[in-house]
Amino acid sequence: MSIIYKAFGFLMKWCYELFENFGGYAVALLAFSLIVQLILFPFSIKQQKNSQKQAKLRPKEAAIRKKYAGRTDRETQMKMNEEIQKLYQEENFSPLSGCLPLLIQFPILIGLFYVIKSPLSYISGMDESLVLELNNFMSGISDVFKEGAKISAIDEISLIREINNNLPAVLKEFPNLTTDYVLPNFSAFGNFLDLSMTPWGAFDGYPQLIIIPLVTFLSAYFGQILTRKFTYQSQATQEAQSSMKLMNVMMPLFSAYLAFRWPAAMGLYWTYRSILSFIQQFLLSRMFPIPVLTEKEIKEAQKAYAAQNKSKPYKASENQGRKSLIFDDDDDIPELPEIQNTSIVSDEGETEGDSIIPKAPLK
Repeated sequence: MSIIYKAFGFLMKWCYELFENFGGYAVALLAFSLIVQLILFPFSIKQQKNSQKQAKLRPKEAAIRKKYAGRTDRETQMKMNEEIQKLYQEENFSPLSGCLPLLIQFPILIGLFYVIKSPLSYISGMDESLVLELNNFMSGISDVFKEGAKISAIDEISLIREINNNLPAVLKEFPNLTTDYVLPNFSAFGNFLDLSMTPWGAFDGYPQLIIIPLVTFLSAYFGQILTRKFTYQSQATQEAQSSMKLMNVMMPLFSAYLAFRWPAAMGLYWTYRSILSFIQQFLLSRMFPIPVLTEKEIKEAQKAYAAQNKSKPYKASENQGRKSLIFDDDDDIPELPEIQNTSIVSDEGETEGDSIIPKAPLK
């Protein structure tokens, strides 16, 4: 992970030096977030293509699930899952292929977090011993830090602020500090905001800092809602939908809480990420649109599935007390009933005669 941290630290340093006199750290942070989004873009393309294929398979998968509707015993569920997996194999589709890009992106996103959180280590390029020396020195002239704090507990963003506020005294002890290292200036938007300050300071005479957690919440809340509109959504149960609605509020609130407690630079970074993620998904939805199937196309796909599986034998479970289907290849097993050419499969309640997908009968 240290290699990832150092690589992105070098990138952030380059962005800061490029925009130091044109927007400063706030613009550099935006440029940094944009470059990283472009680096991760190929993985997002793969996810979108995987969603395309999943959407095309949905009518056939719905037909399989409809066939076993109302039967919840283990044997029946296993048989249903086997048929779904067989469908995936025939269509060269793997649900896990959509997870791989996320797994690859995860350590990168964690690395970005630490680069933003620890600018002295990854942007200035200081080693741990020098950061600790600076922290211990500042504890003698500032109440912000405590003597002998462990390196993992050091708030490097706040440490840079205290160094800049006490620069003459610091340079007497570390004369080559500003010549050997880049010390980011966290003033943003014409000195309107100090991104090194914690927004909790809004209650201590810096009311403008309240903007950071506010935009963090709004960008996270509306960003995820808008992103979902351009993302393929598999059908969820009512319980899953209720949980999703709760998470739509809880996660942005949690982000806003952290934005209150941590330096404003972190909240601004999360805001940039939310906005850029939505823009990316919007572009992907135009480049690789998710197919919207007509009722006719859905019916044809389900008829094709039913016709393909019409001659497959089956028999009911020997257990009279359970709603189960156990399939085998016995010759004396009756064939599936004839397909009724009426309505398409839906997830709403319907009678046996309403569906074009015959349900496997019970014994």
